[in-house]
Amino acid sequence: MVKRILLSGVAGAVVYFVWQMLTWMVIQLHGPTVSKLPDETAIRDELVSQNIESGVYVVPFGNDDEDMMDPDSEFMKRHKAGPIFAIYYHKEGLEPMSMSVLGIGLLTDFFGAAIAASMLCCALGGCCCRTYLQRVGFVTALGVFLALMGHVAYYNWMHSTFTTRLCSSSMSLSAGFSSVL
Repeated sequence: MVKRILLSGVAGAVVYFVWQMLTWMVIQLHGPTVSKLPDETAIRDELVSQNIESGVYVVPFGNDDEDMMDPDSEFMKRHKAGPIFAIYYHKEGLEPMSMSVLGIGLLTDFFGAAIAASMLCCALGGCCCRTYLQRVGFVTALGVFLALMGHVAYYNWMHSTFTTRLCSSSMSLSAGFSSVL
């Protein structure tokens, strides 16, 4: 059974990895989802002049929960008026589509496909889900799958920081785990 799951992981990773490449480079399915700024150089220069650290920045930014809950706060006014945006900022720069990014992408796809294959095995009653703890493990695996295929994959391709990936992934893991408690 383990051998079949690992083979499914390899096959699934290759198929999904190739599909991702096709959707970005051949079909250009993502063309409408990522746009060039009208004056990229001016915005880049302004961000560099701010000397900010690598990370994710959102505008508008609420200072605390009170700002976000008060309908009359400056945050709420700015949020309603717009614009709303996020910046994934990597101060040091990176080589585009380096071997490490592609390798992490393929490895992420493998683990995602292997988890999906394991969950299919469990759903068929072949190897788990007989006890409560096994069912908790099954749903927690769903959280791991979501973290890998959503947050880890996205932040790998978009070059976000490790801290951002870790925090976002932990949310998916806790959602999967807490849904059965």
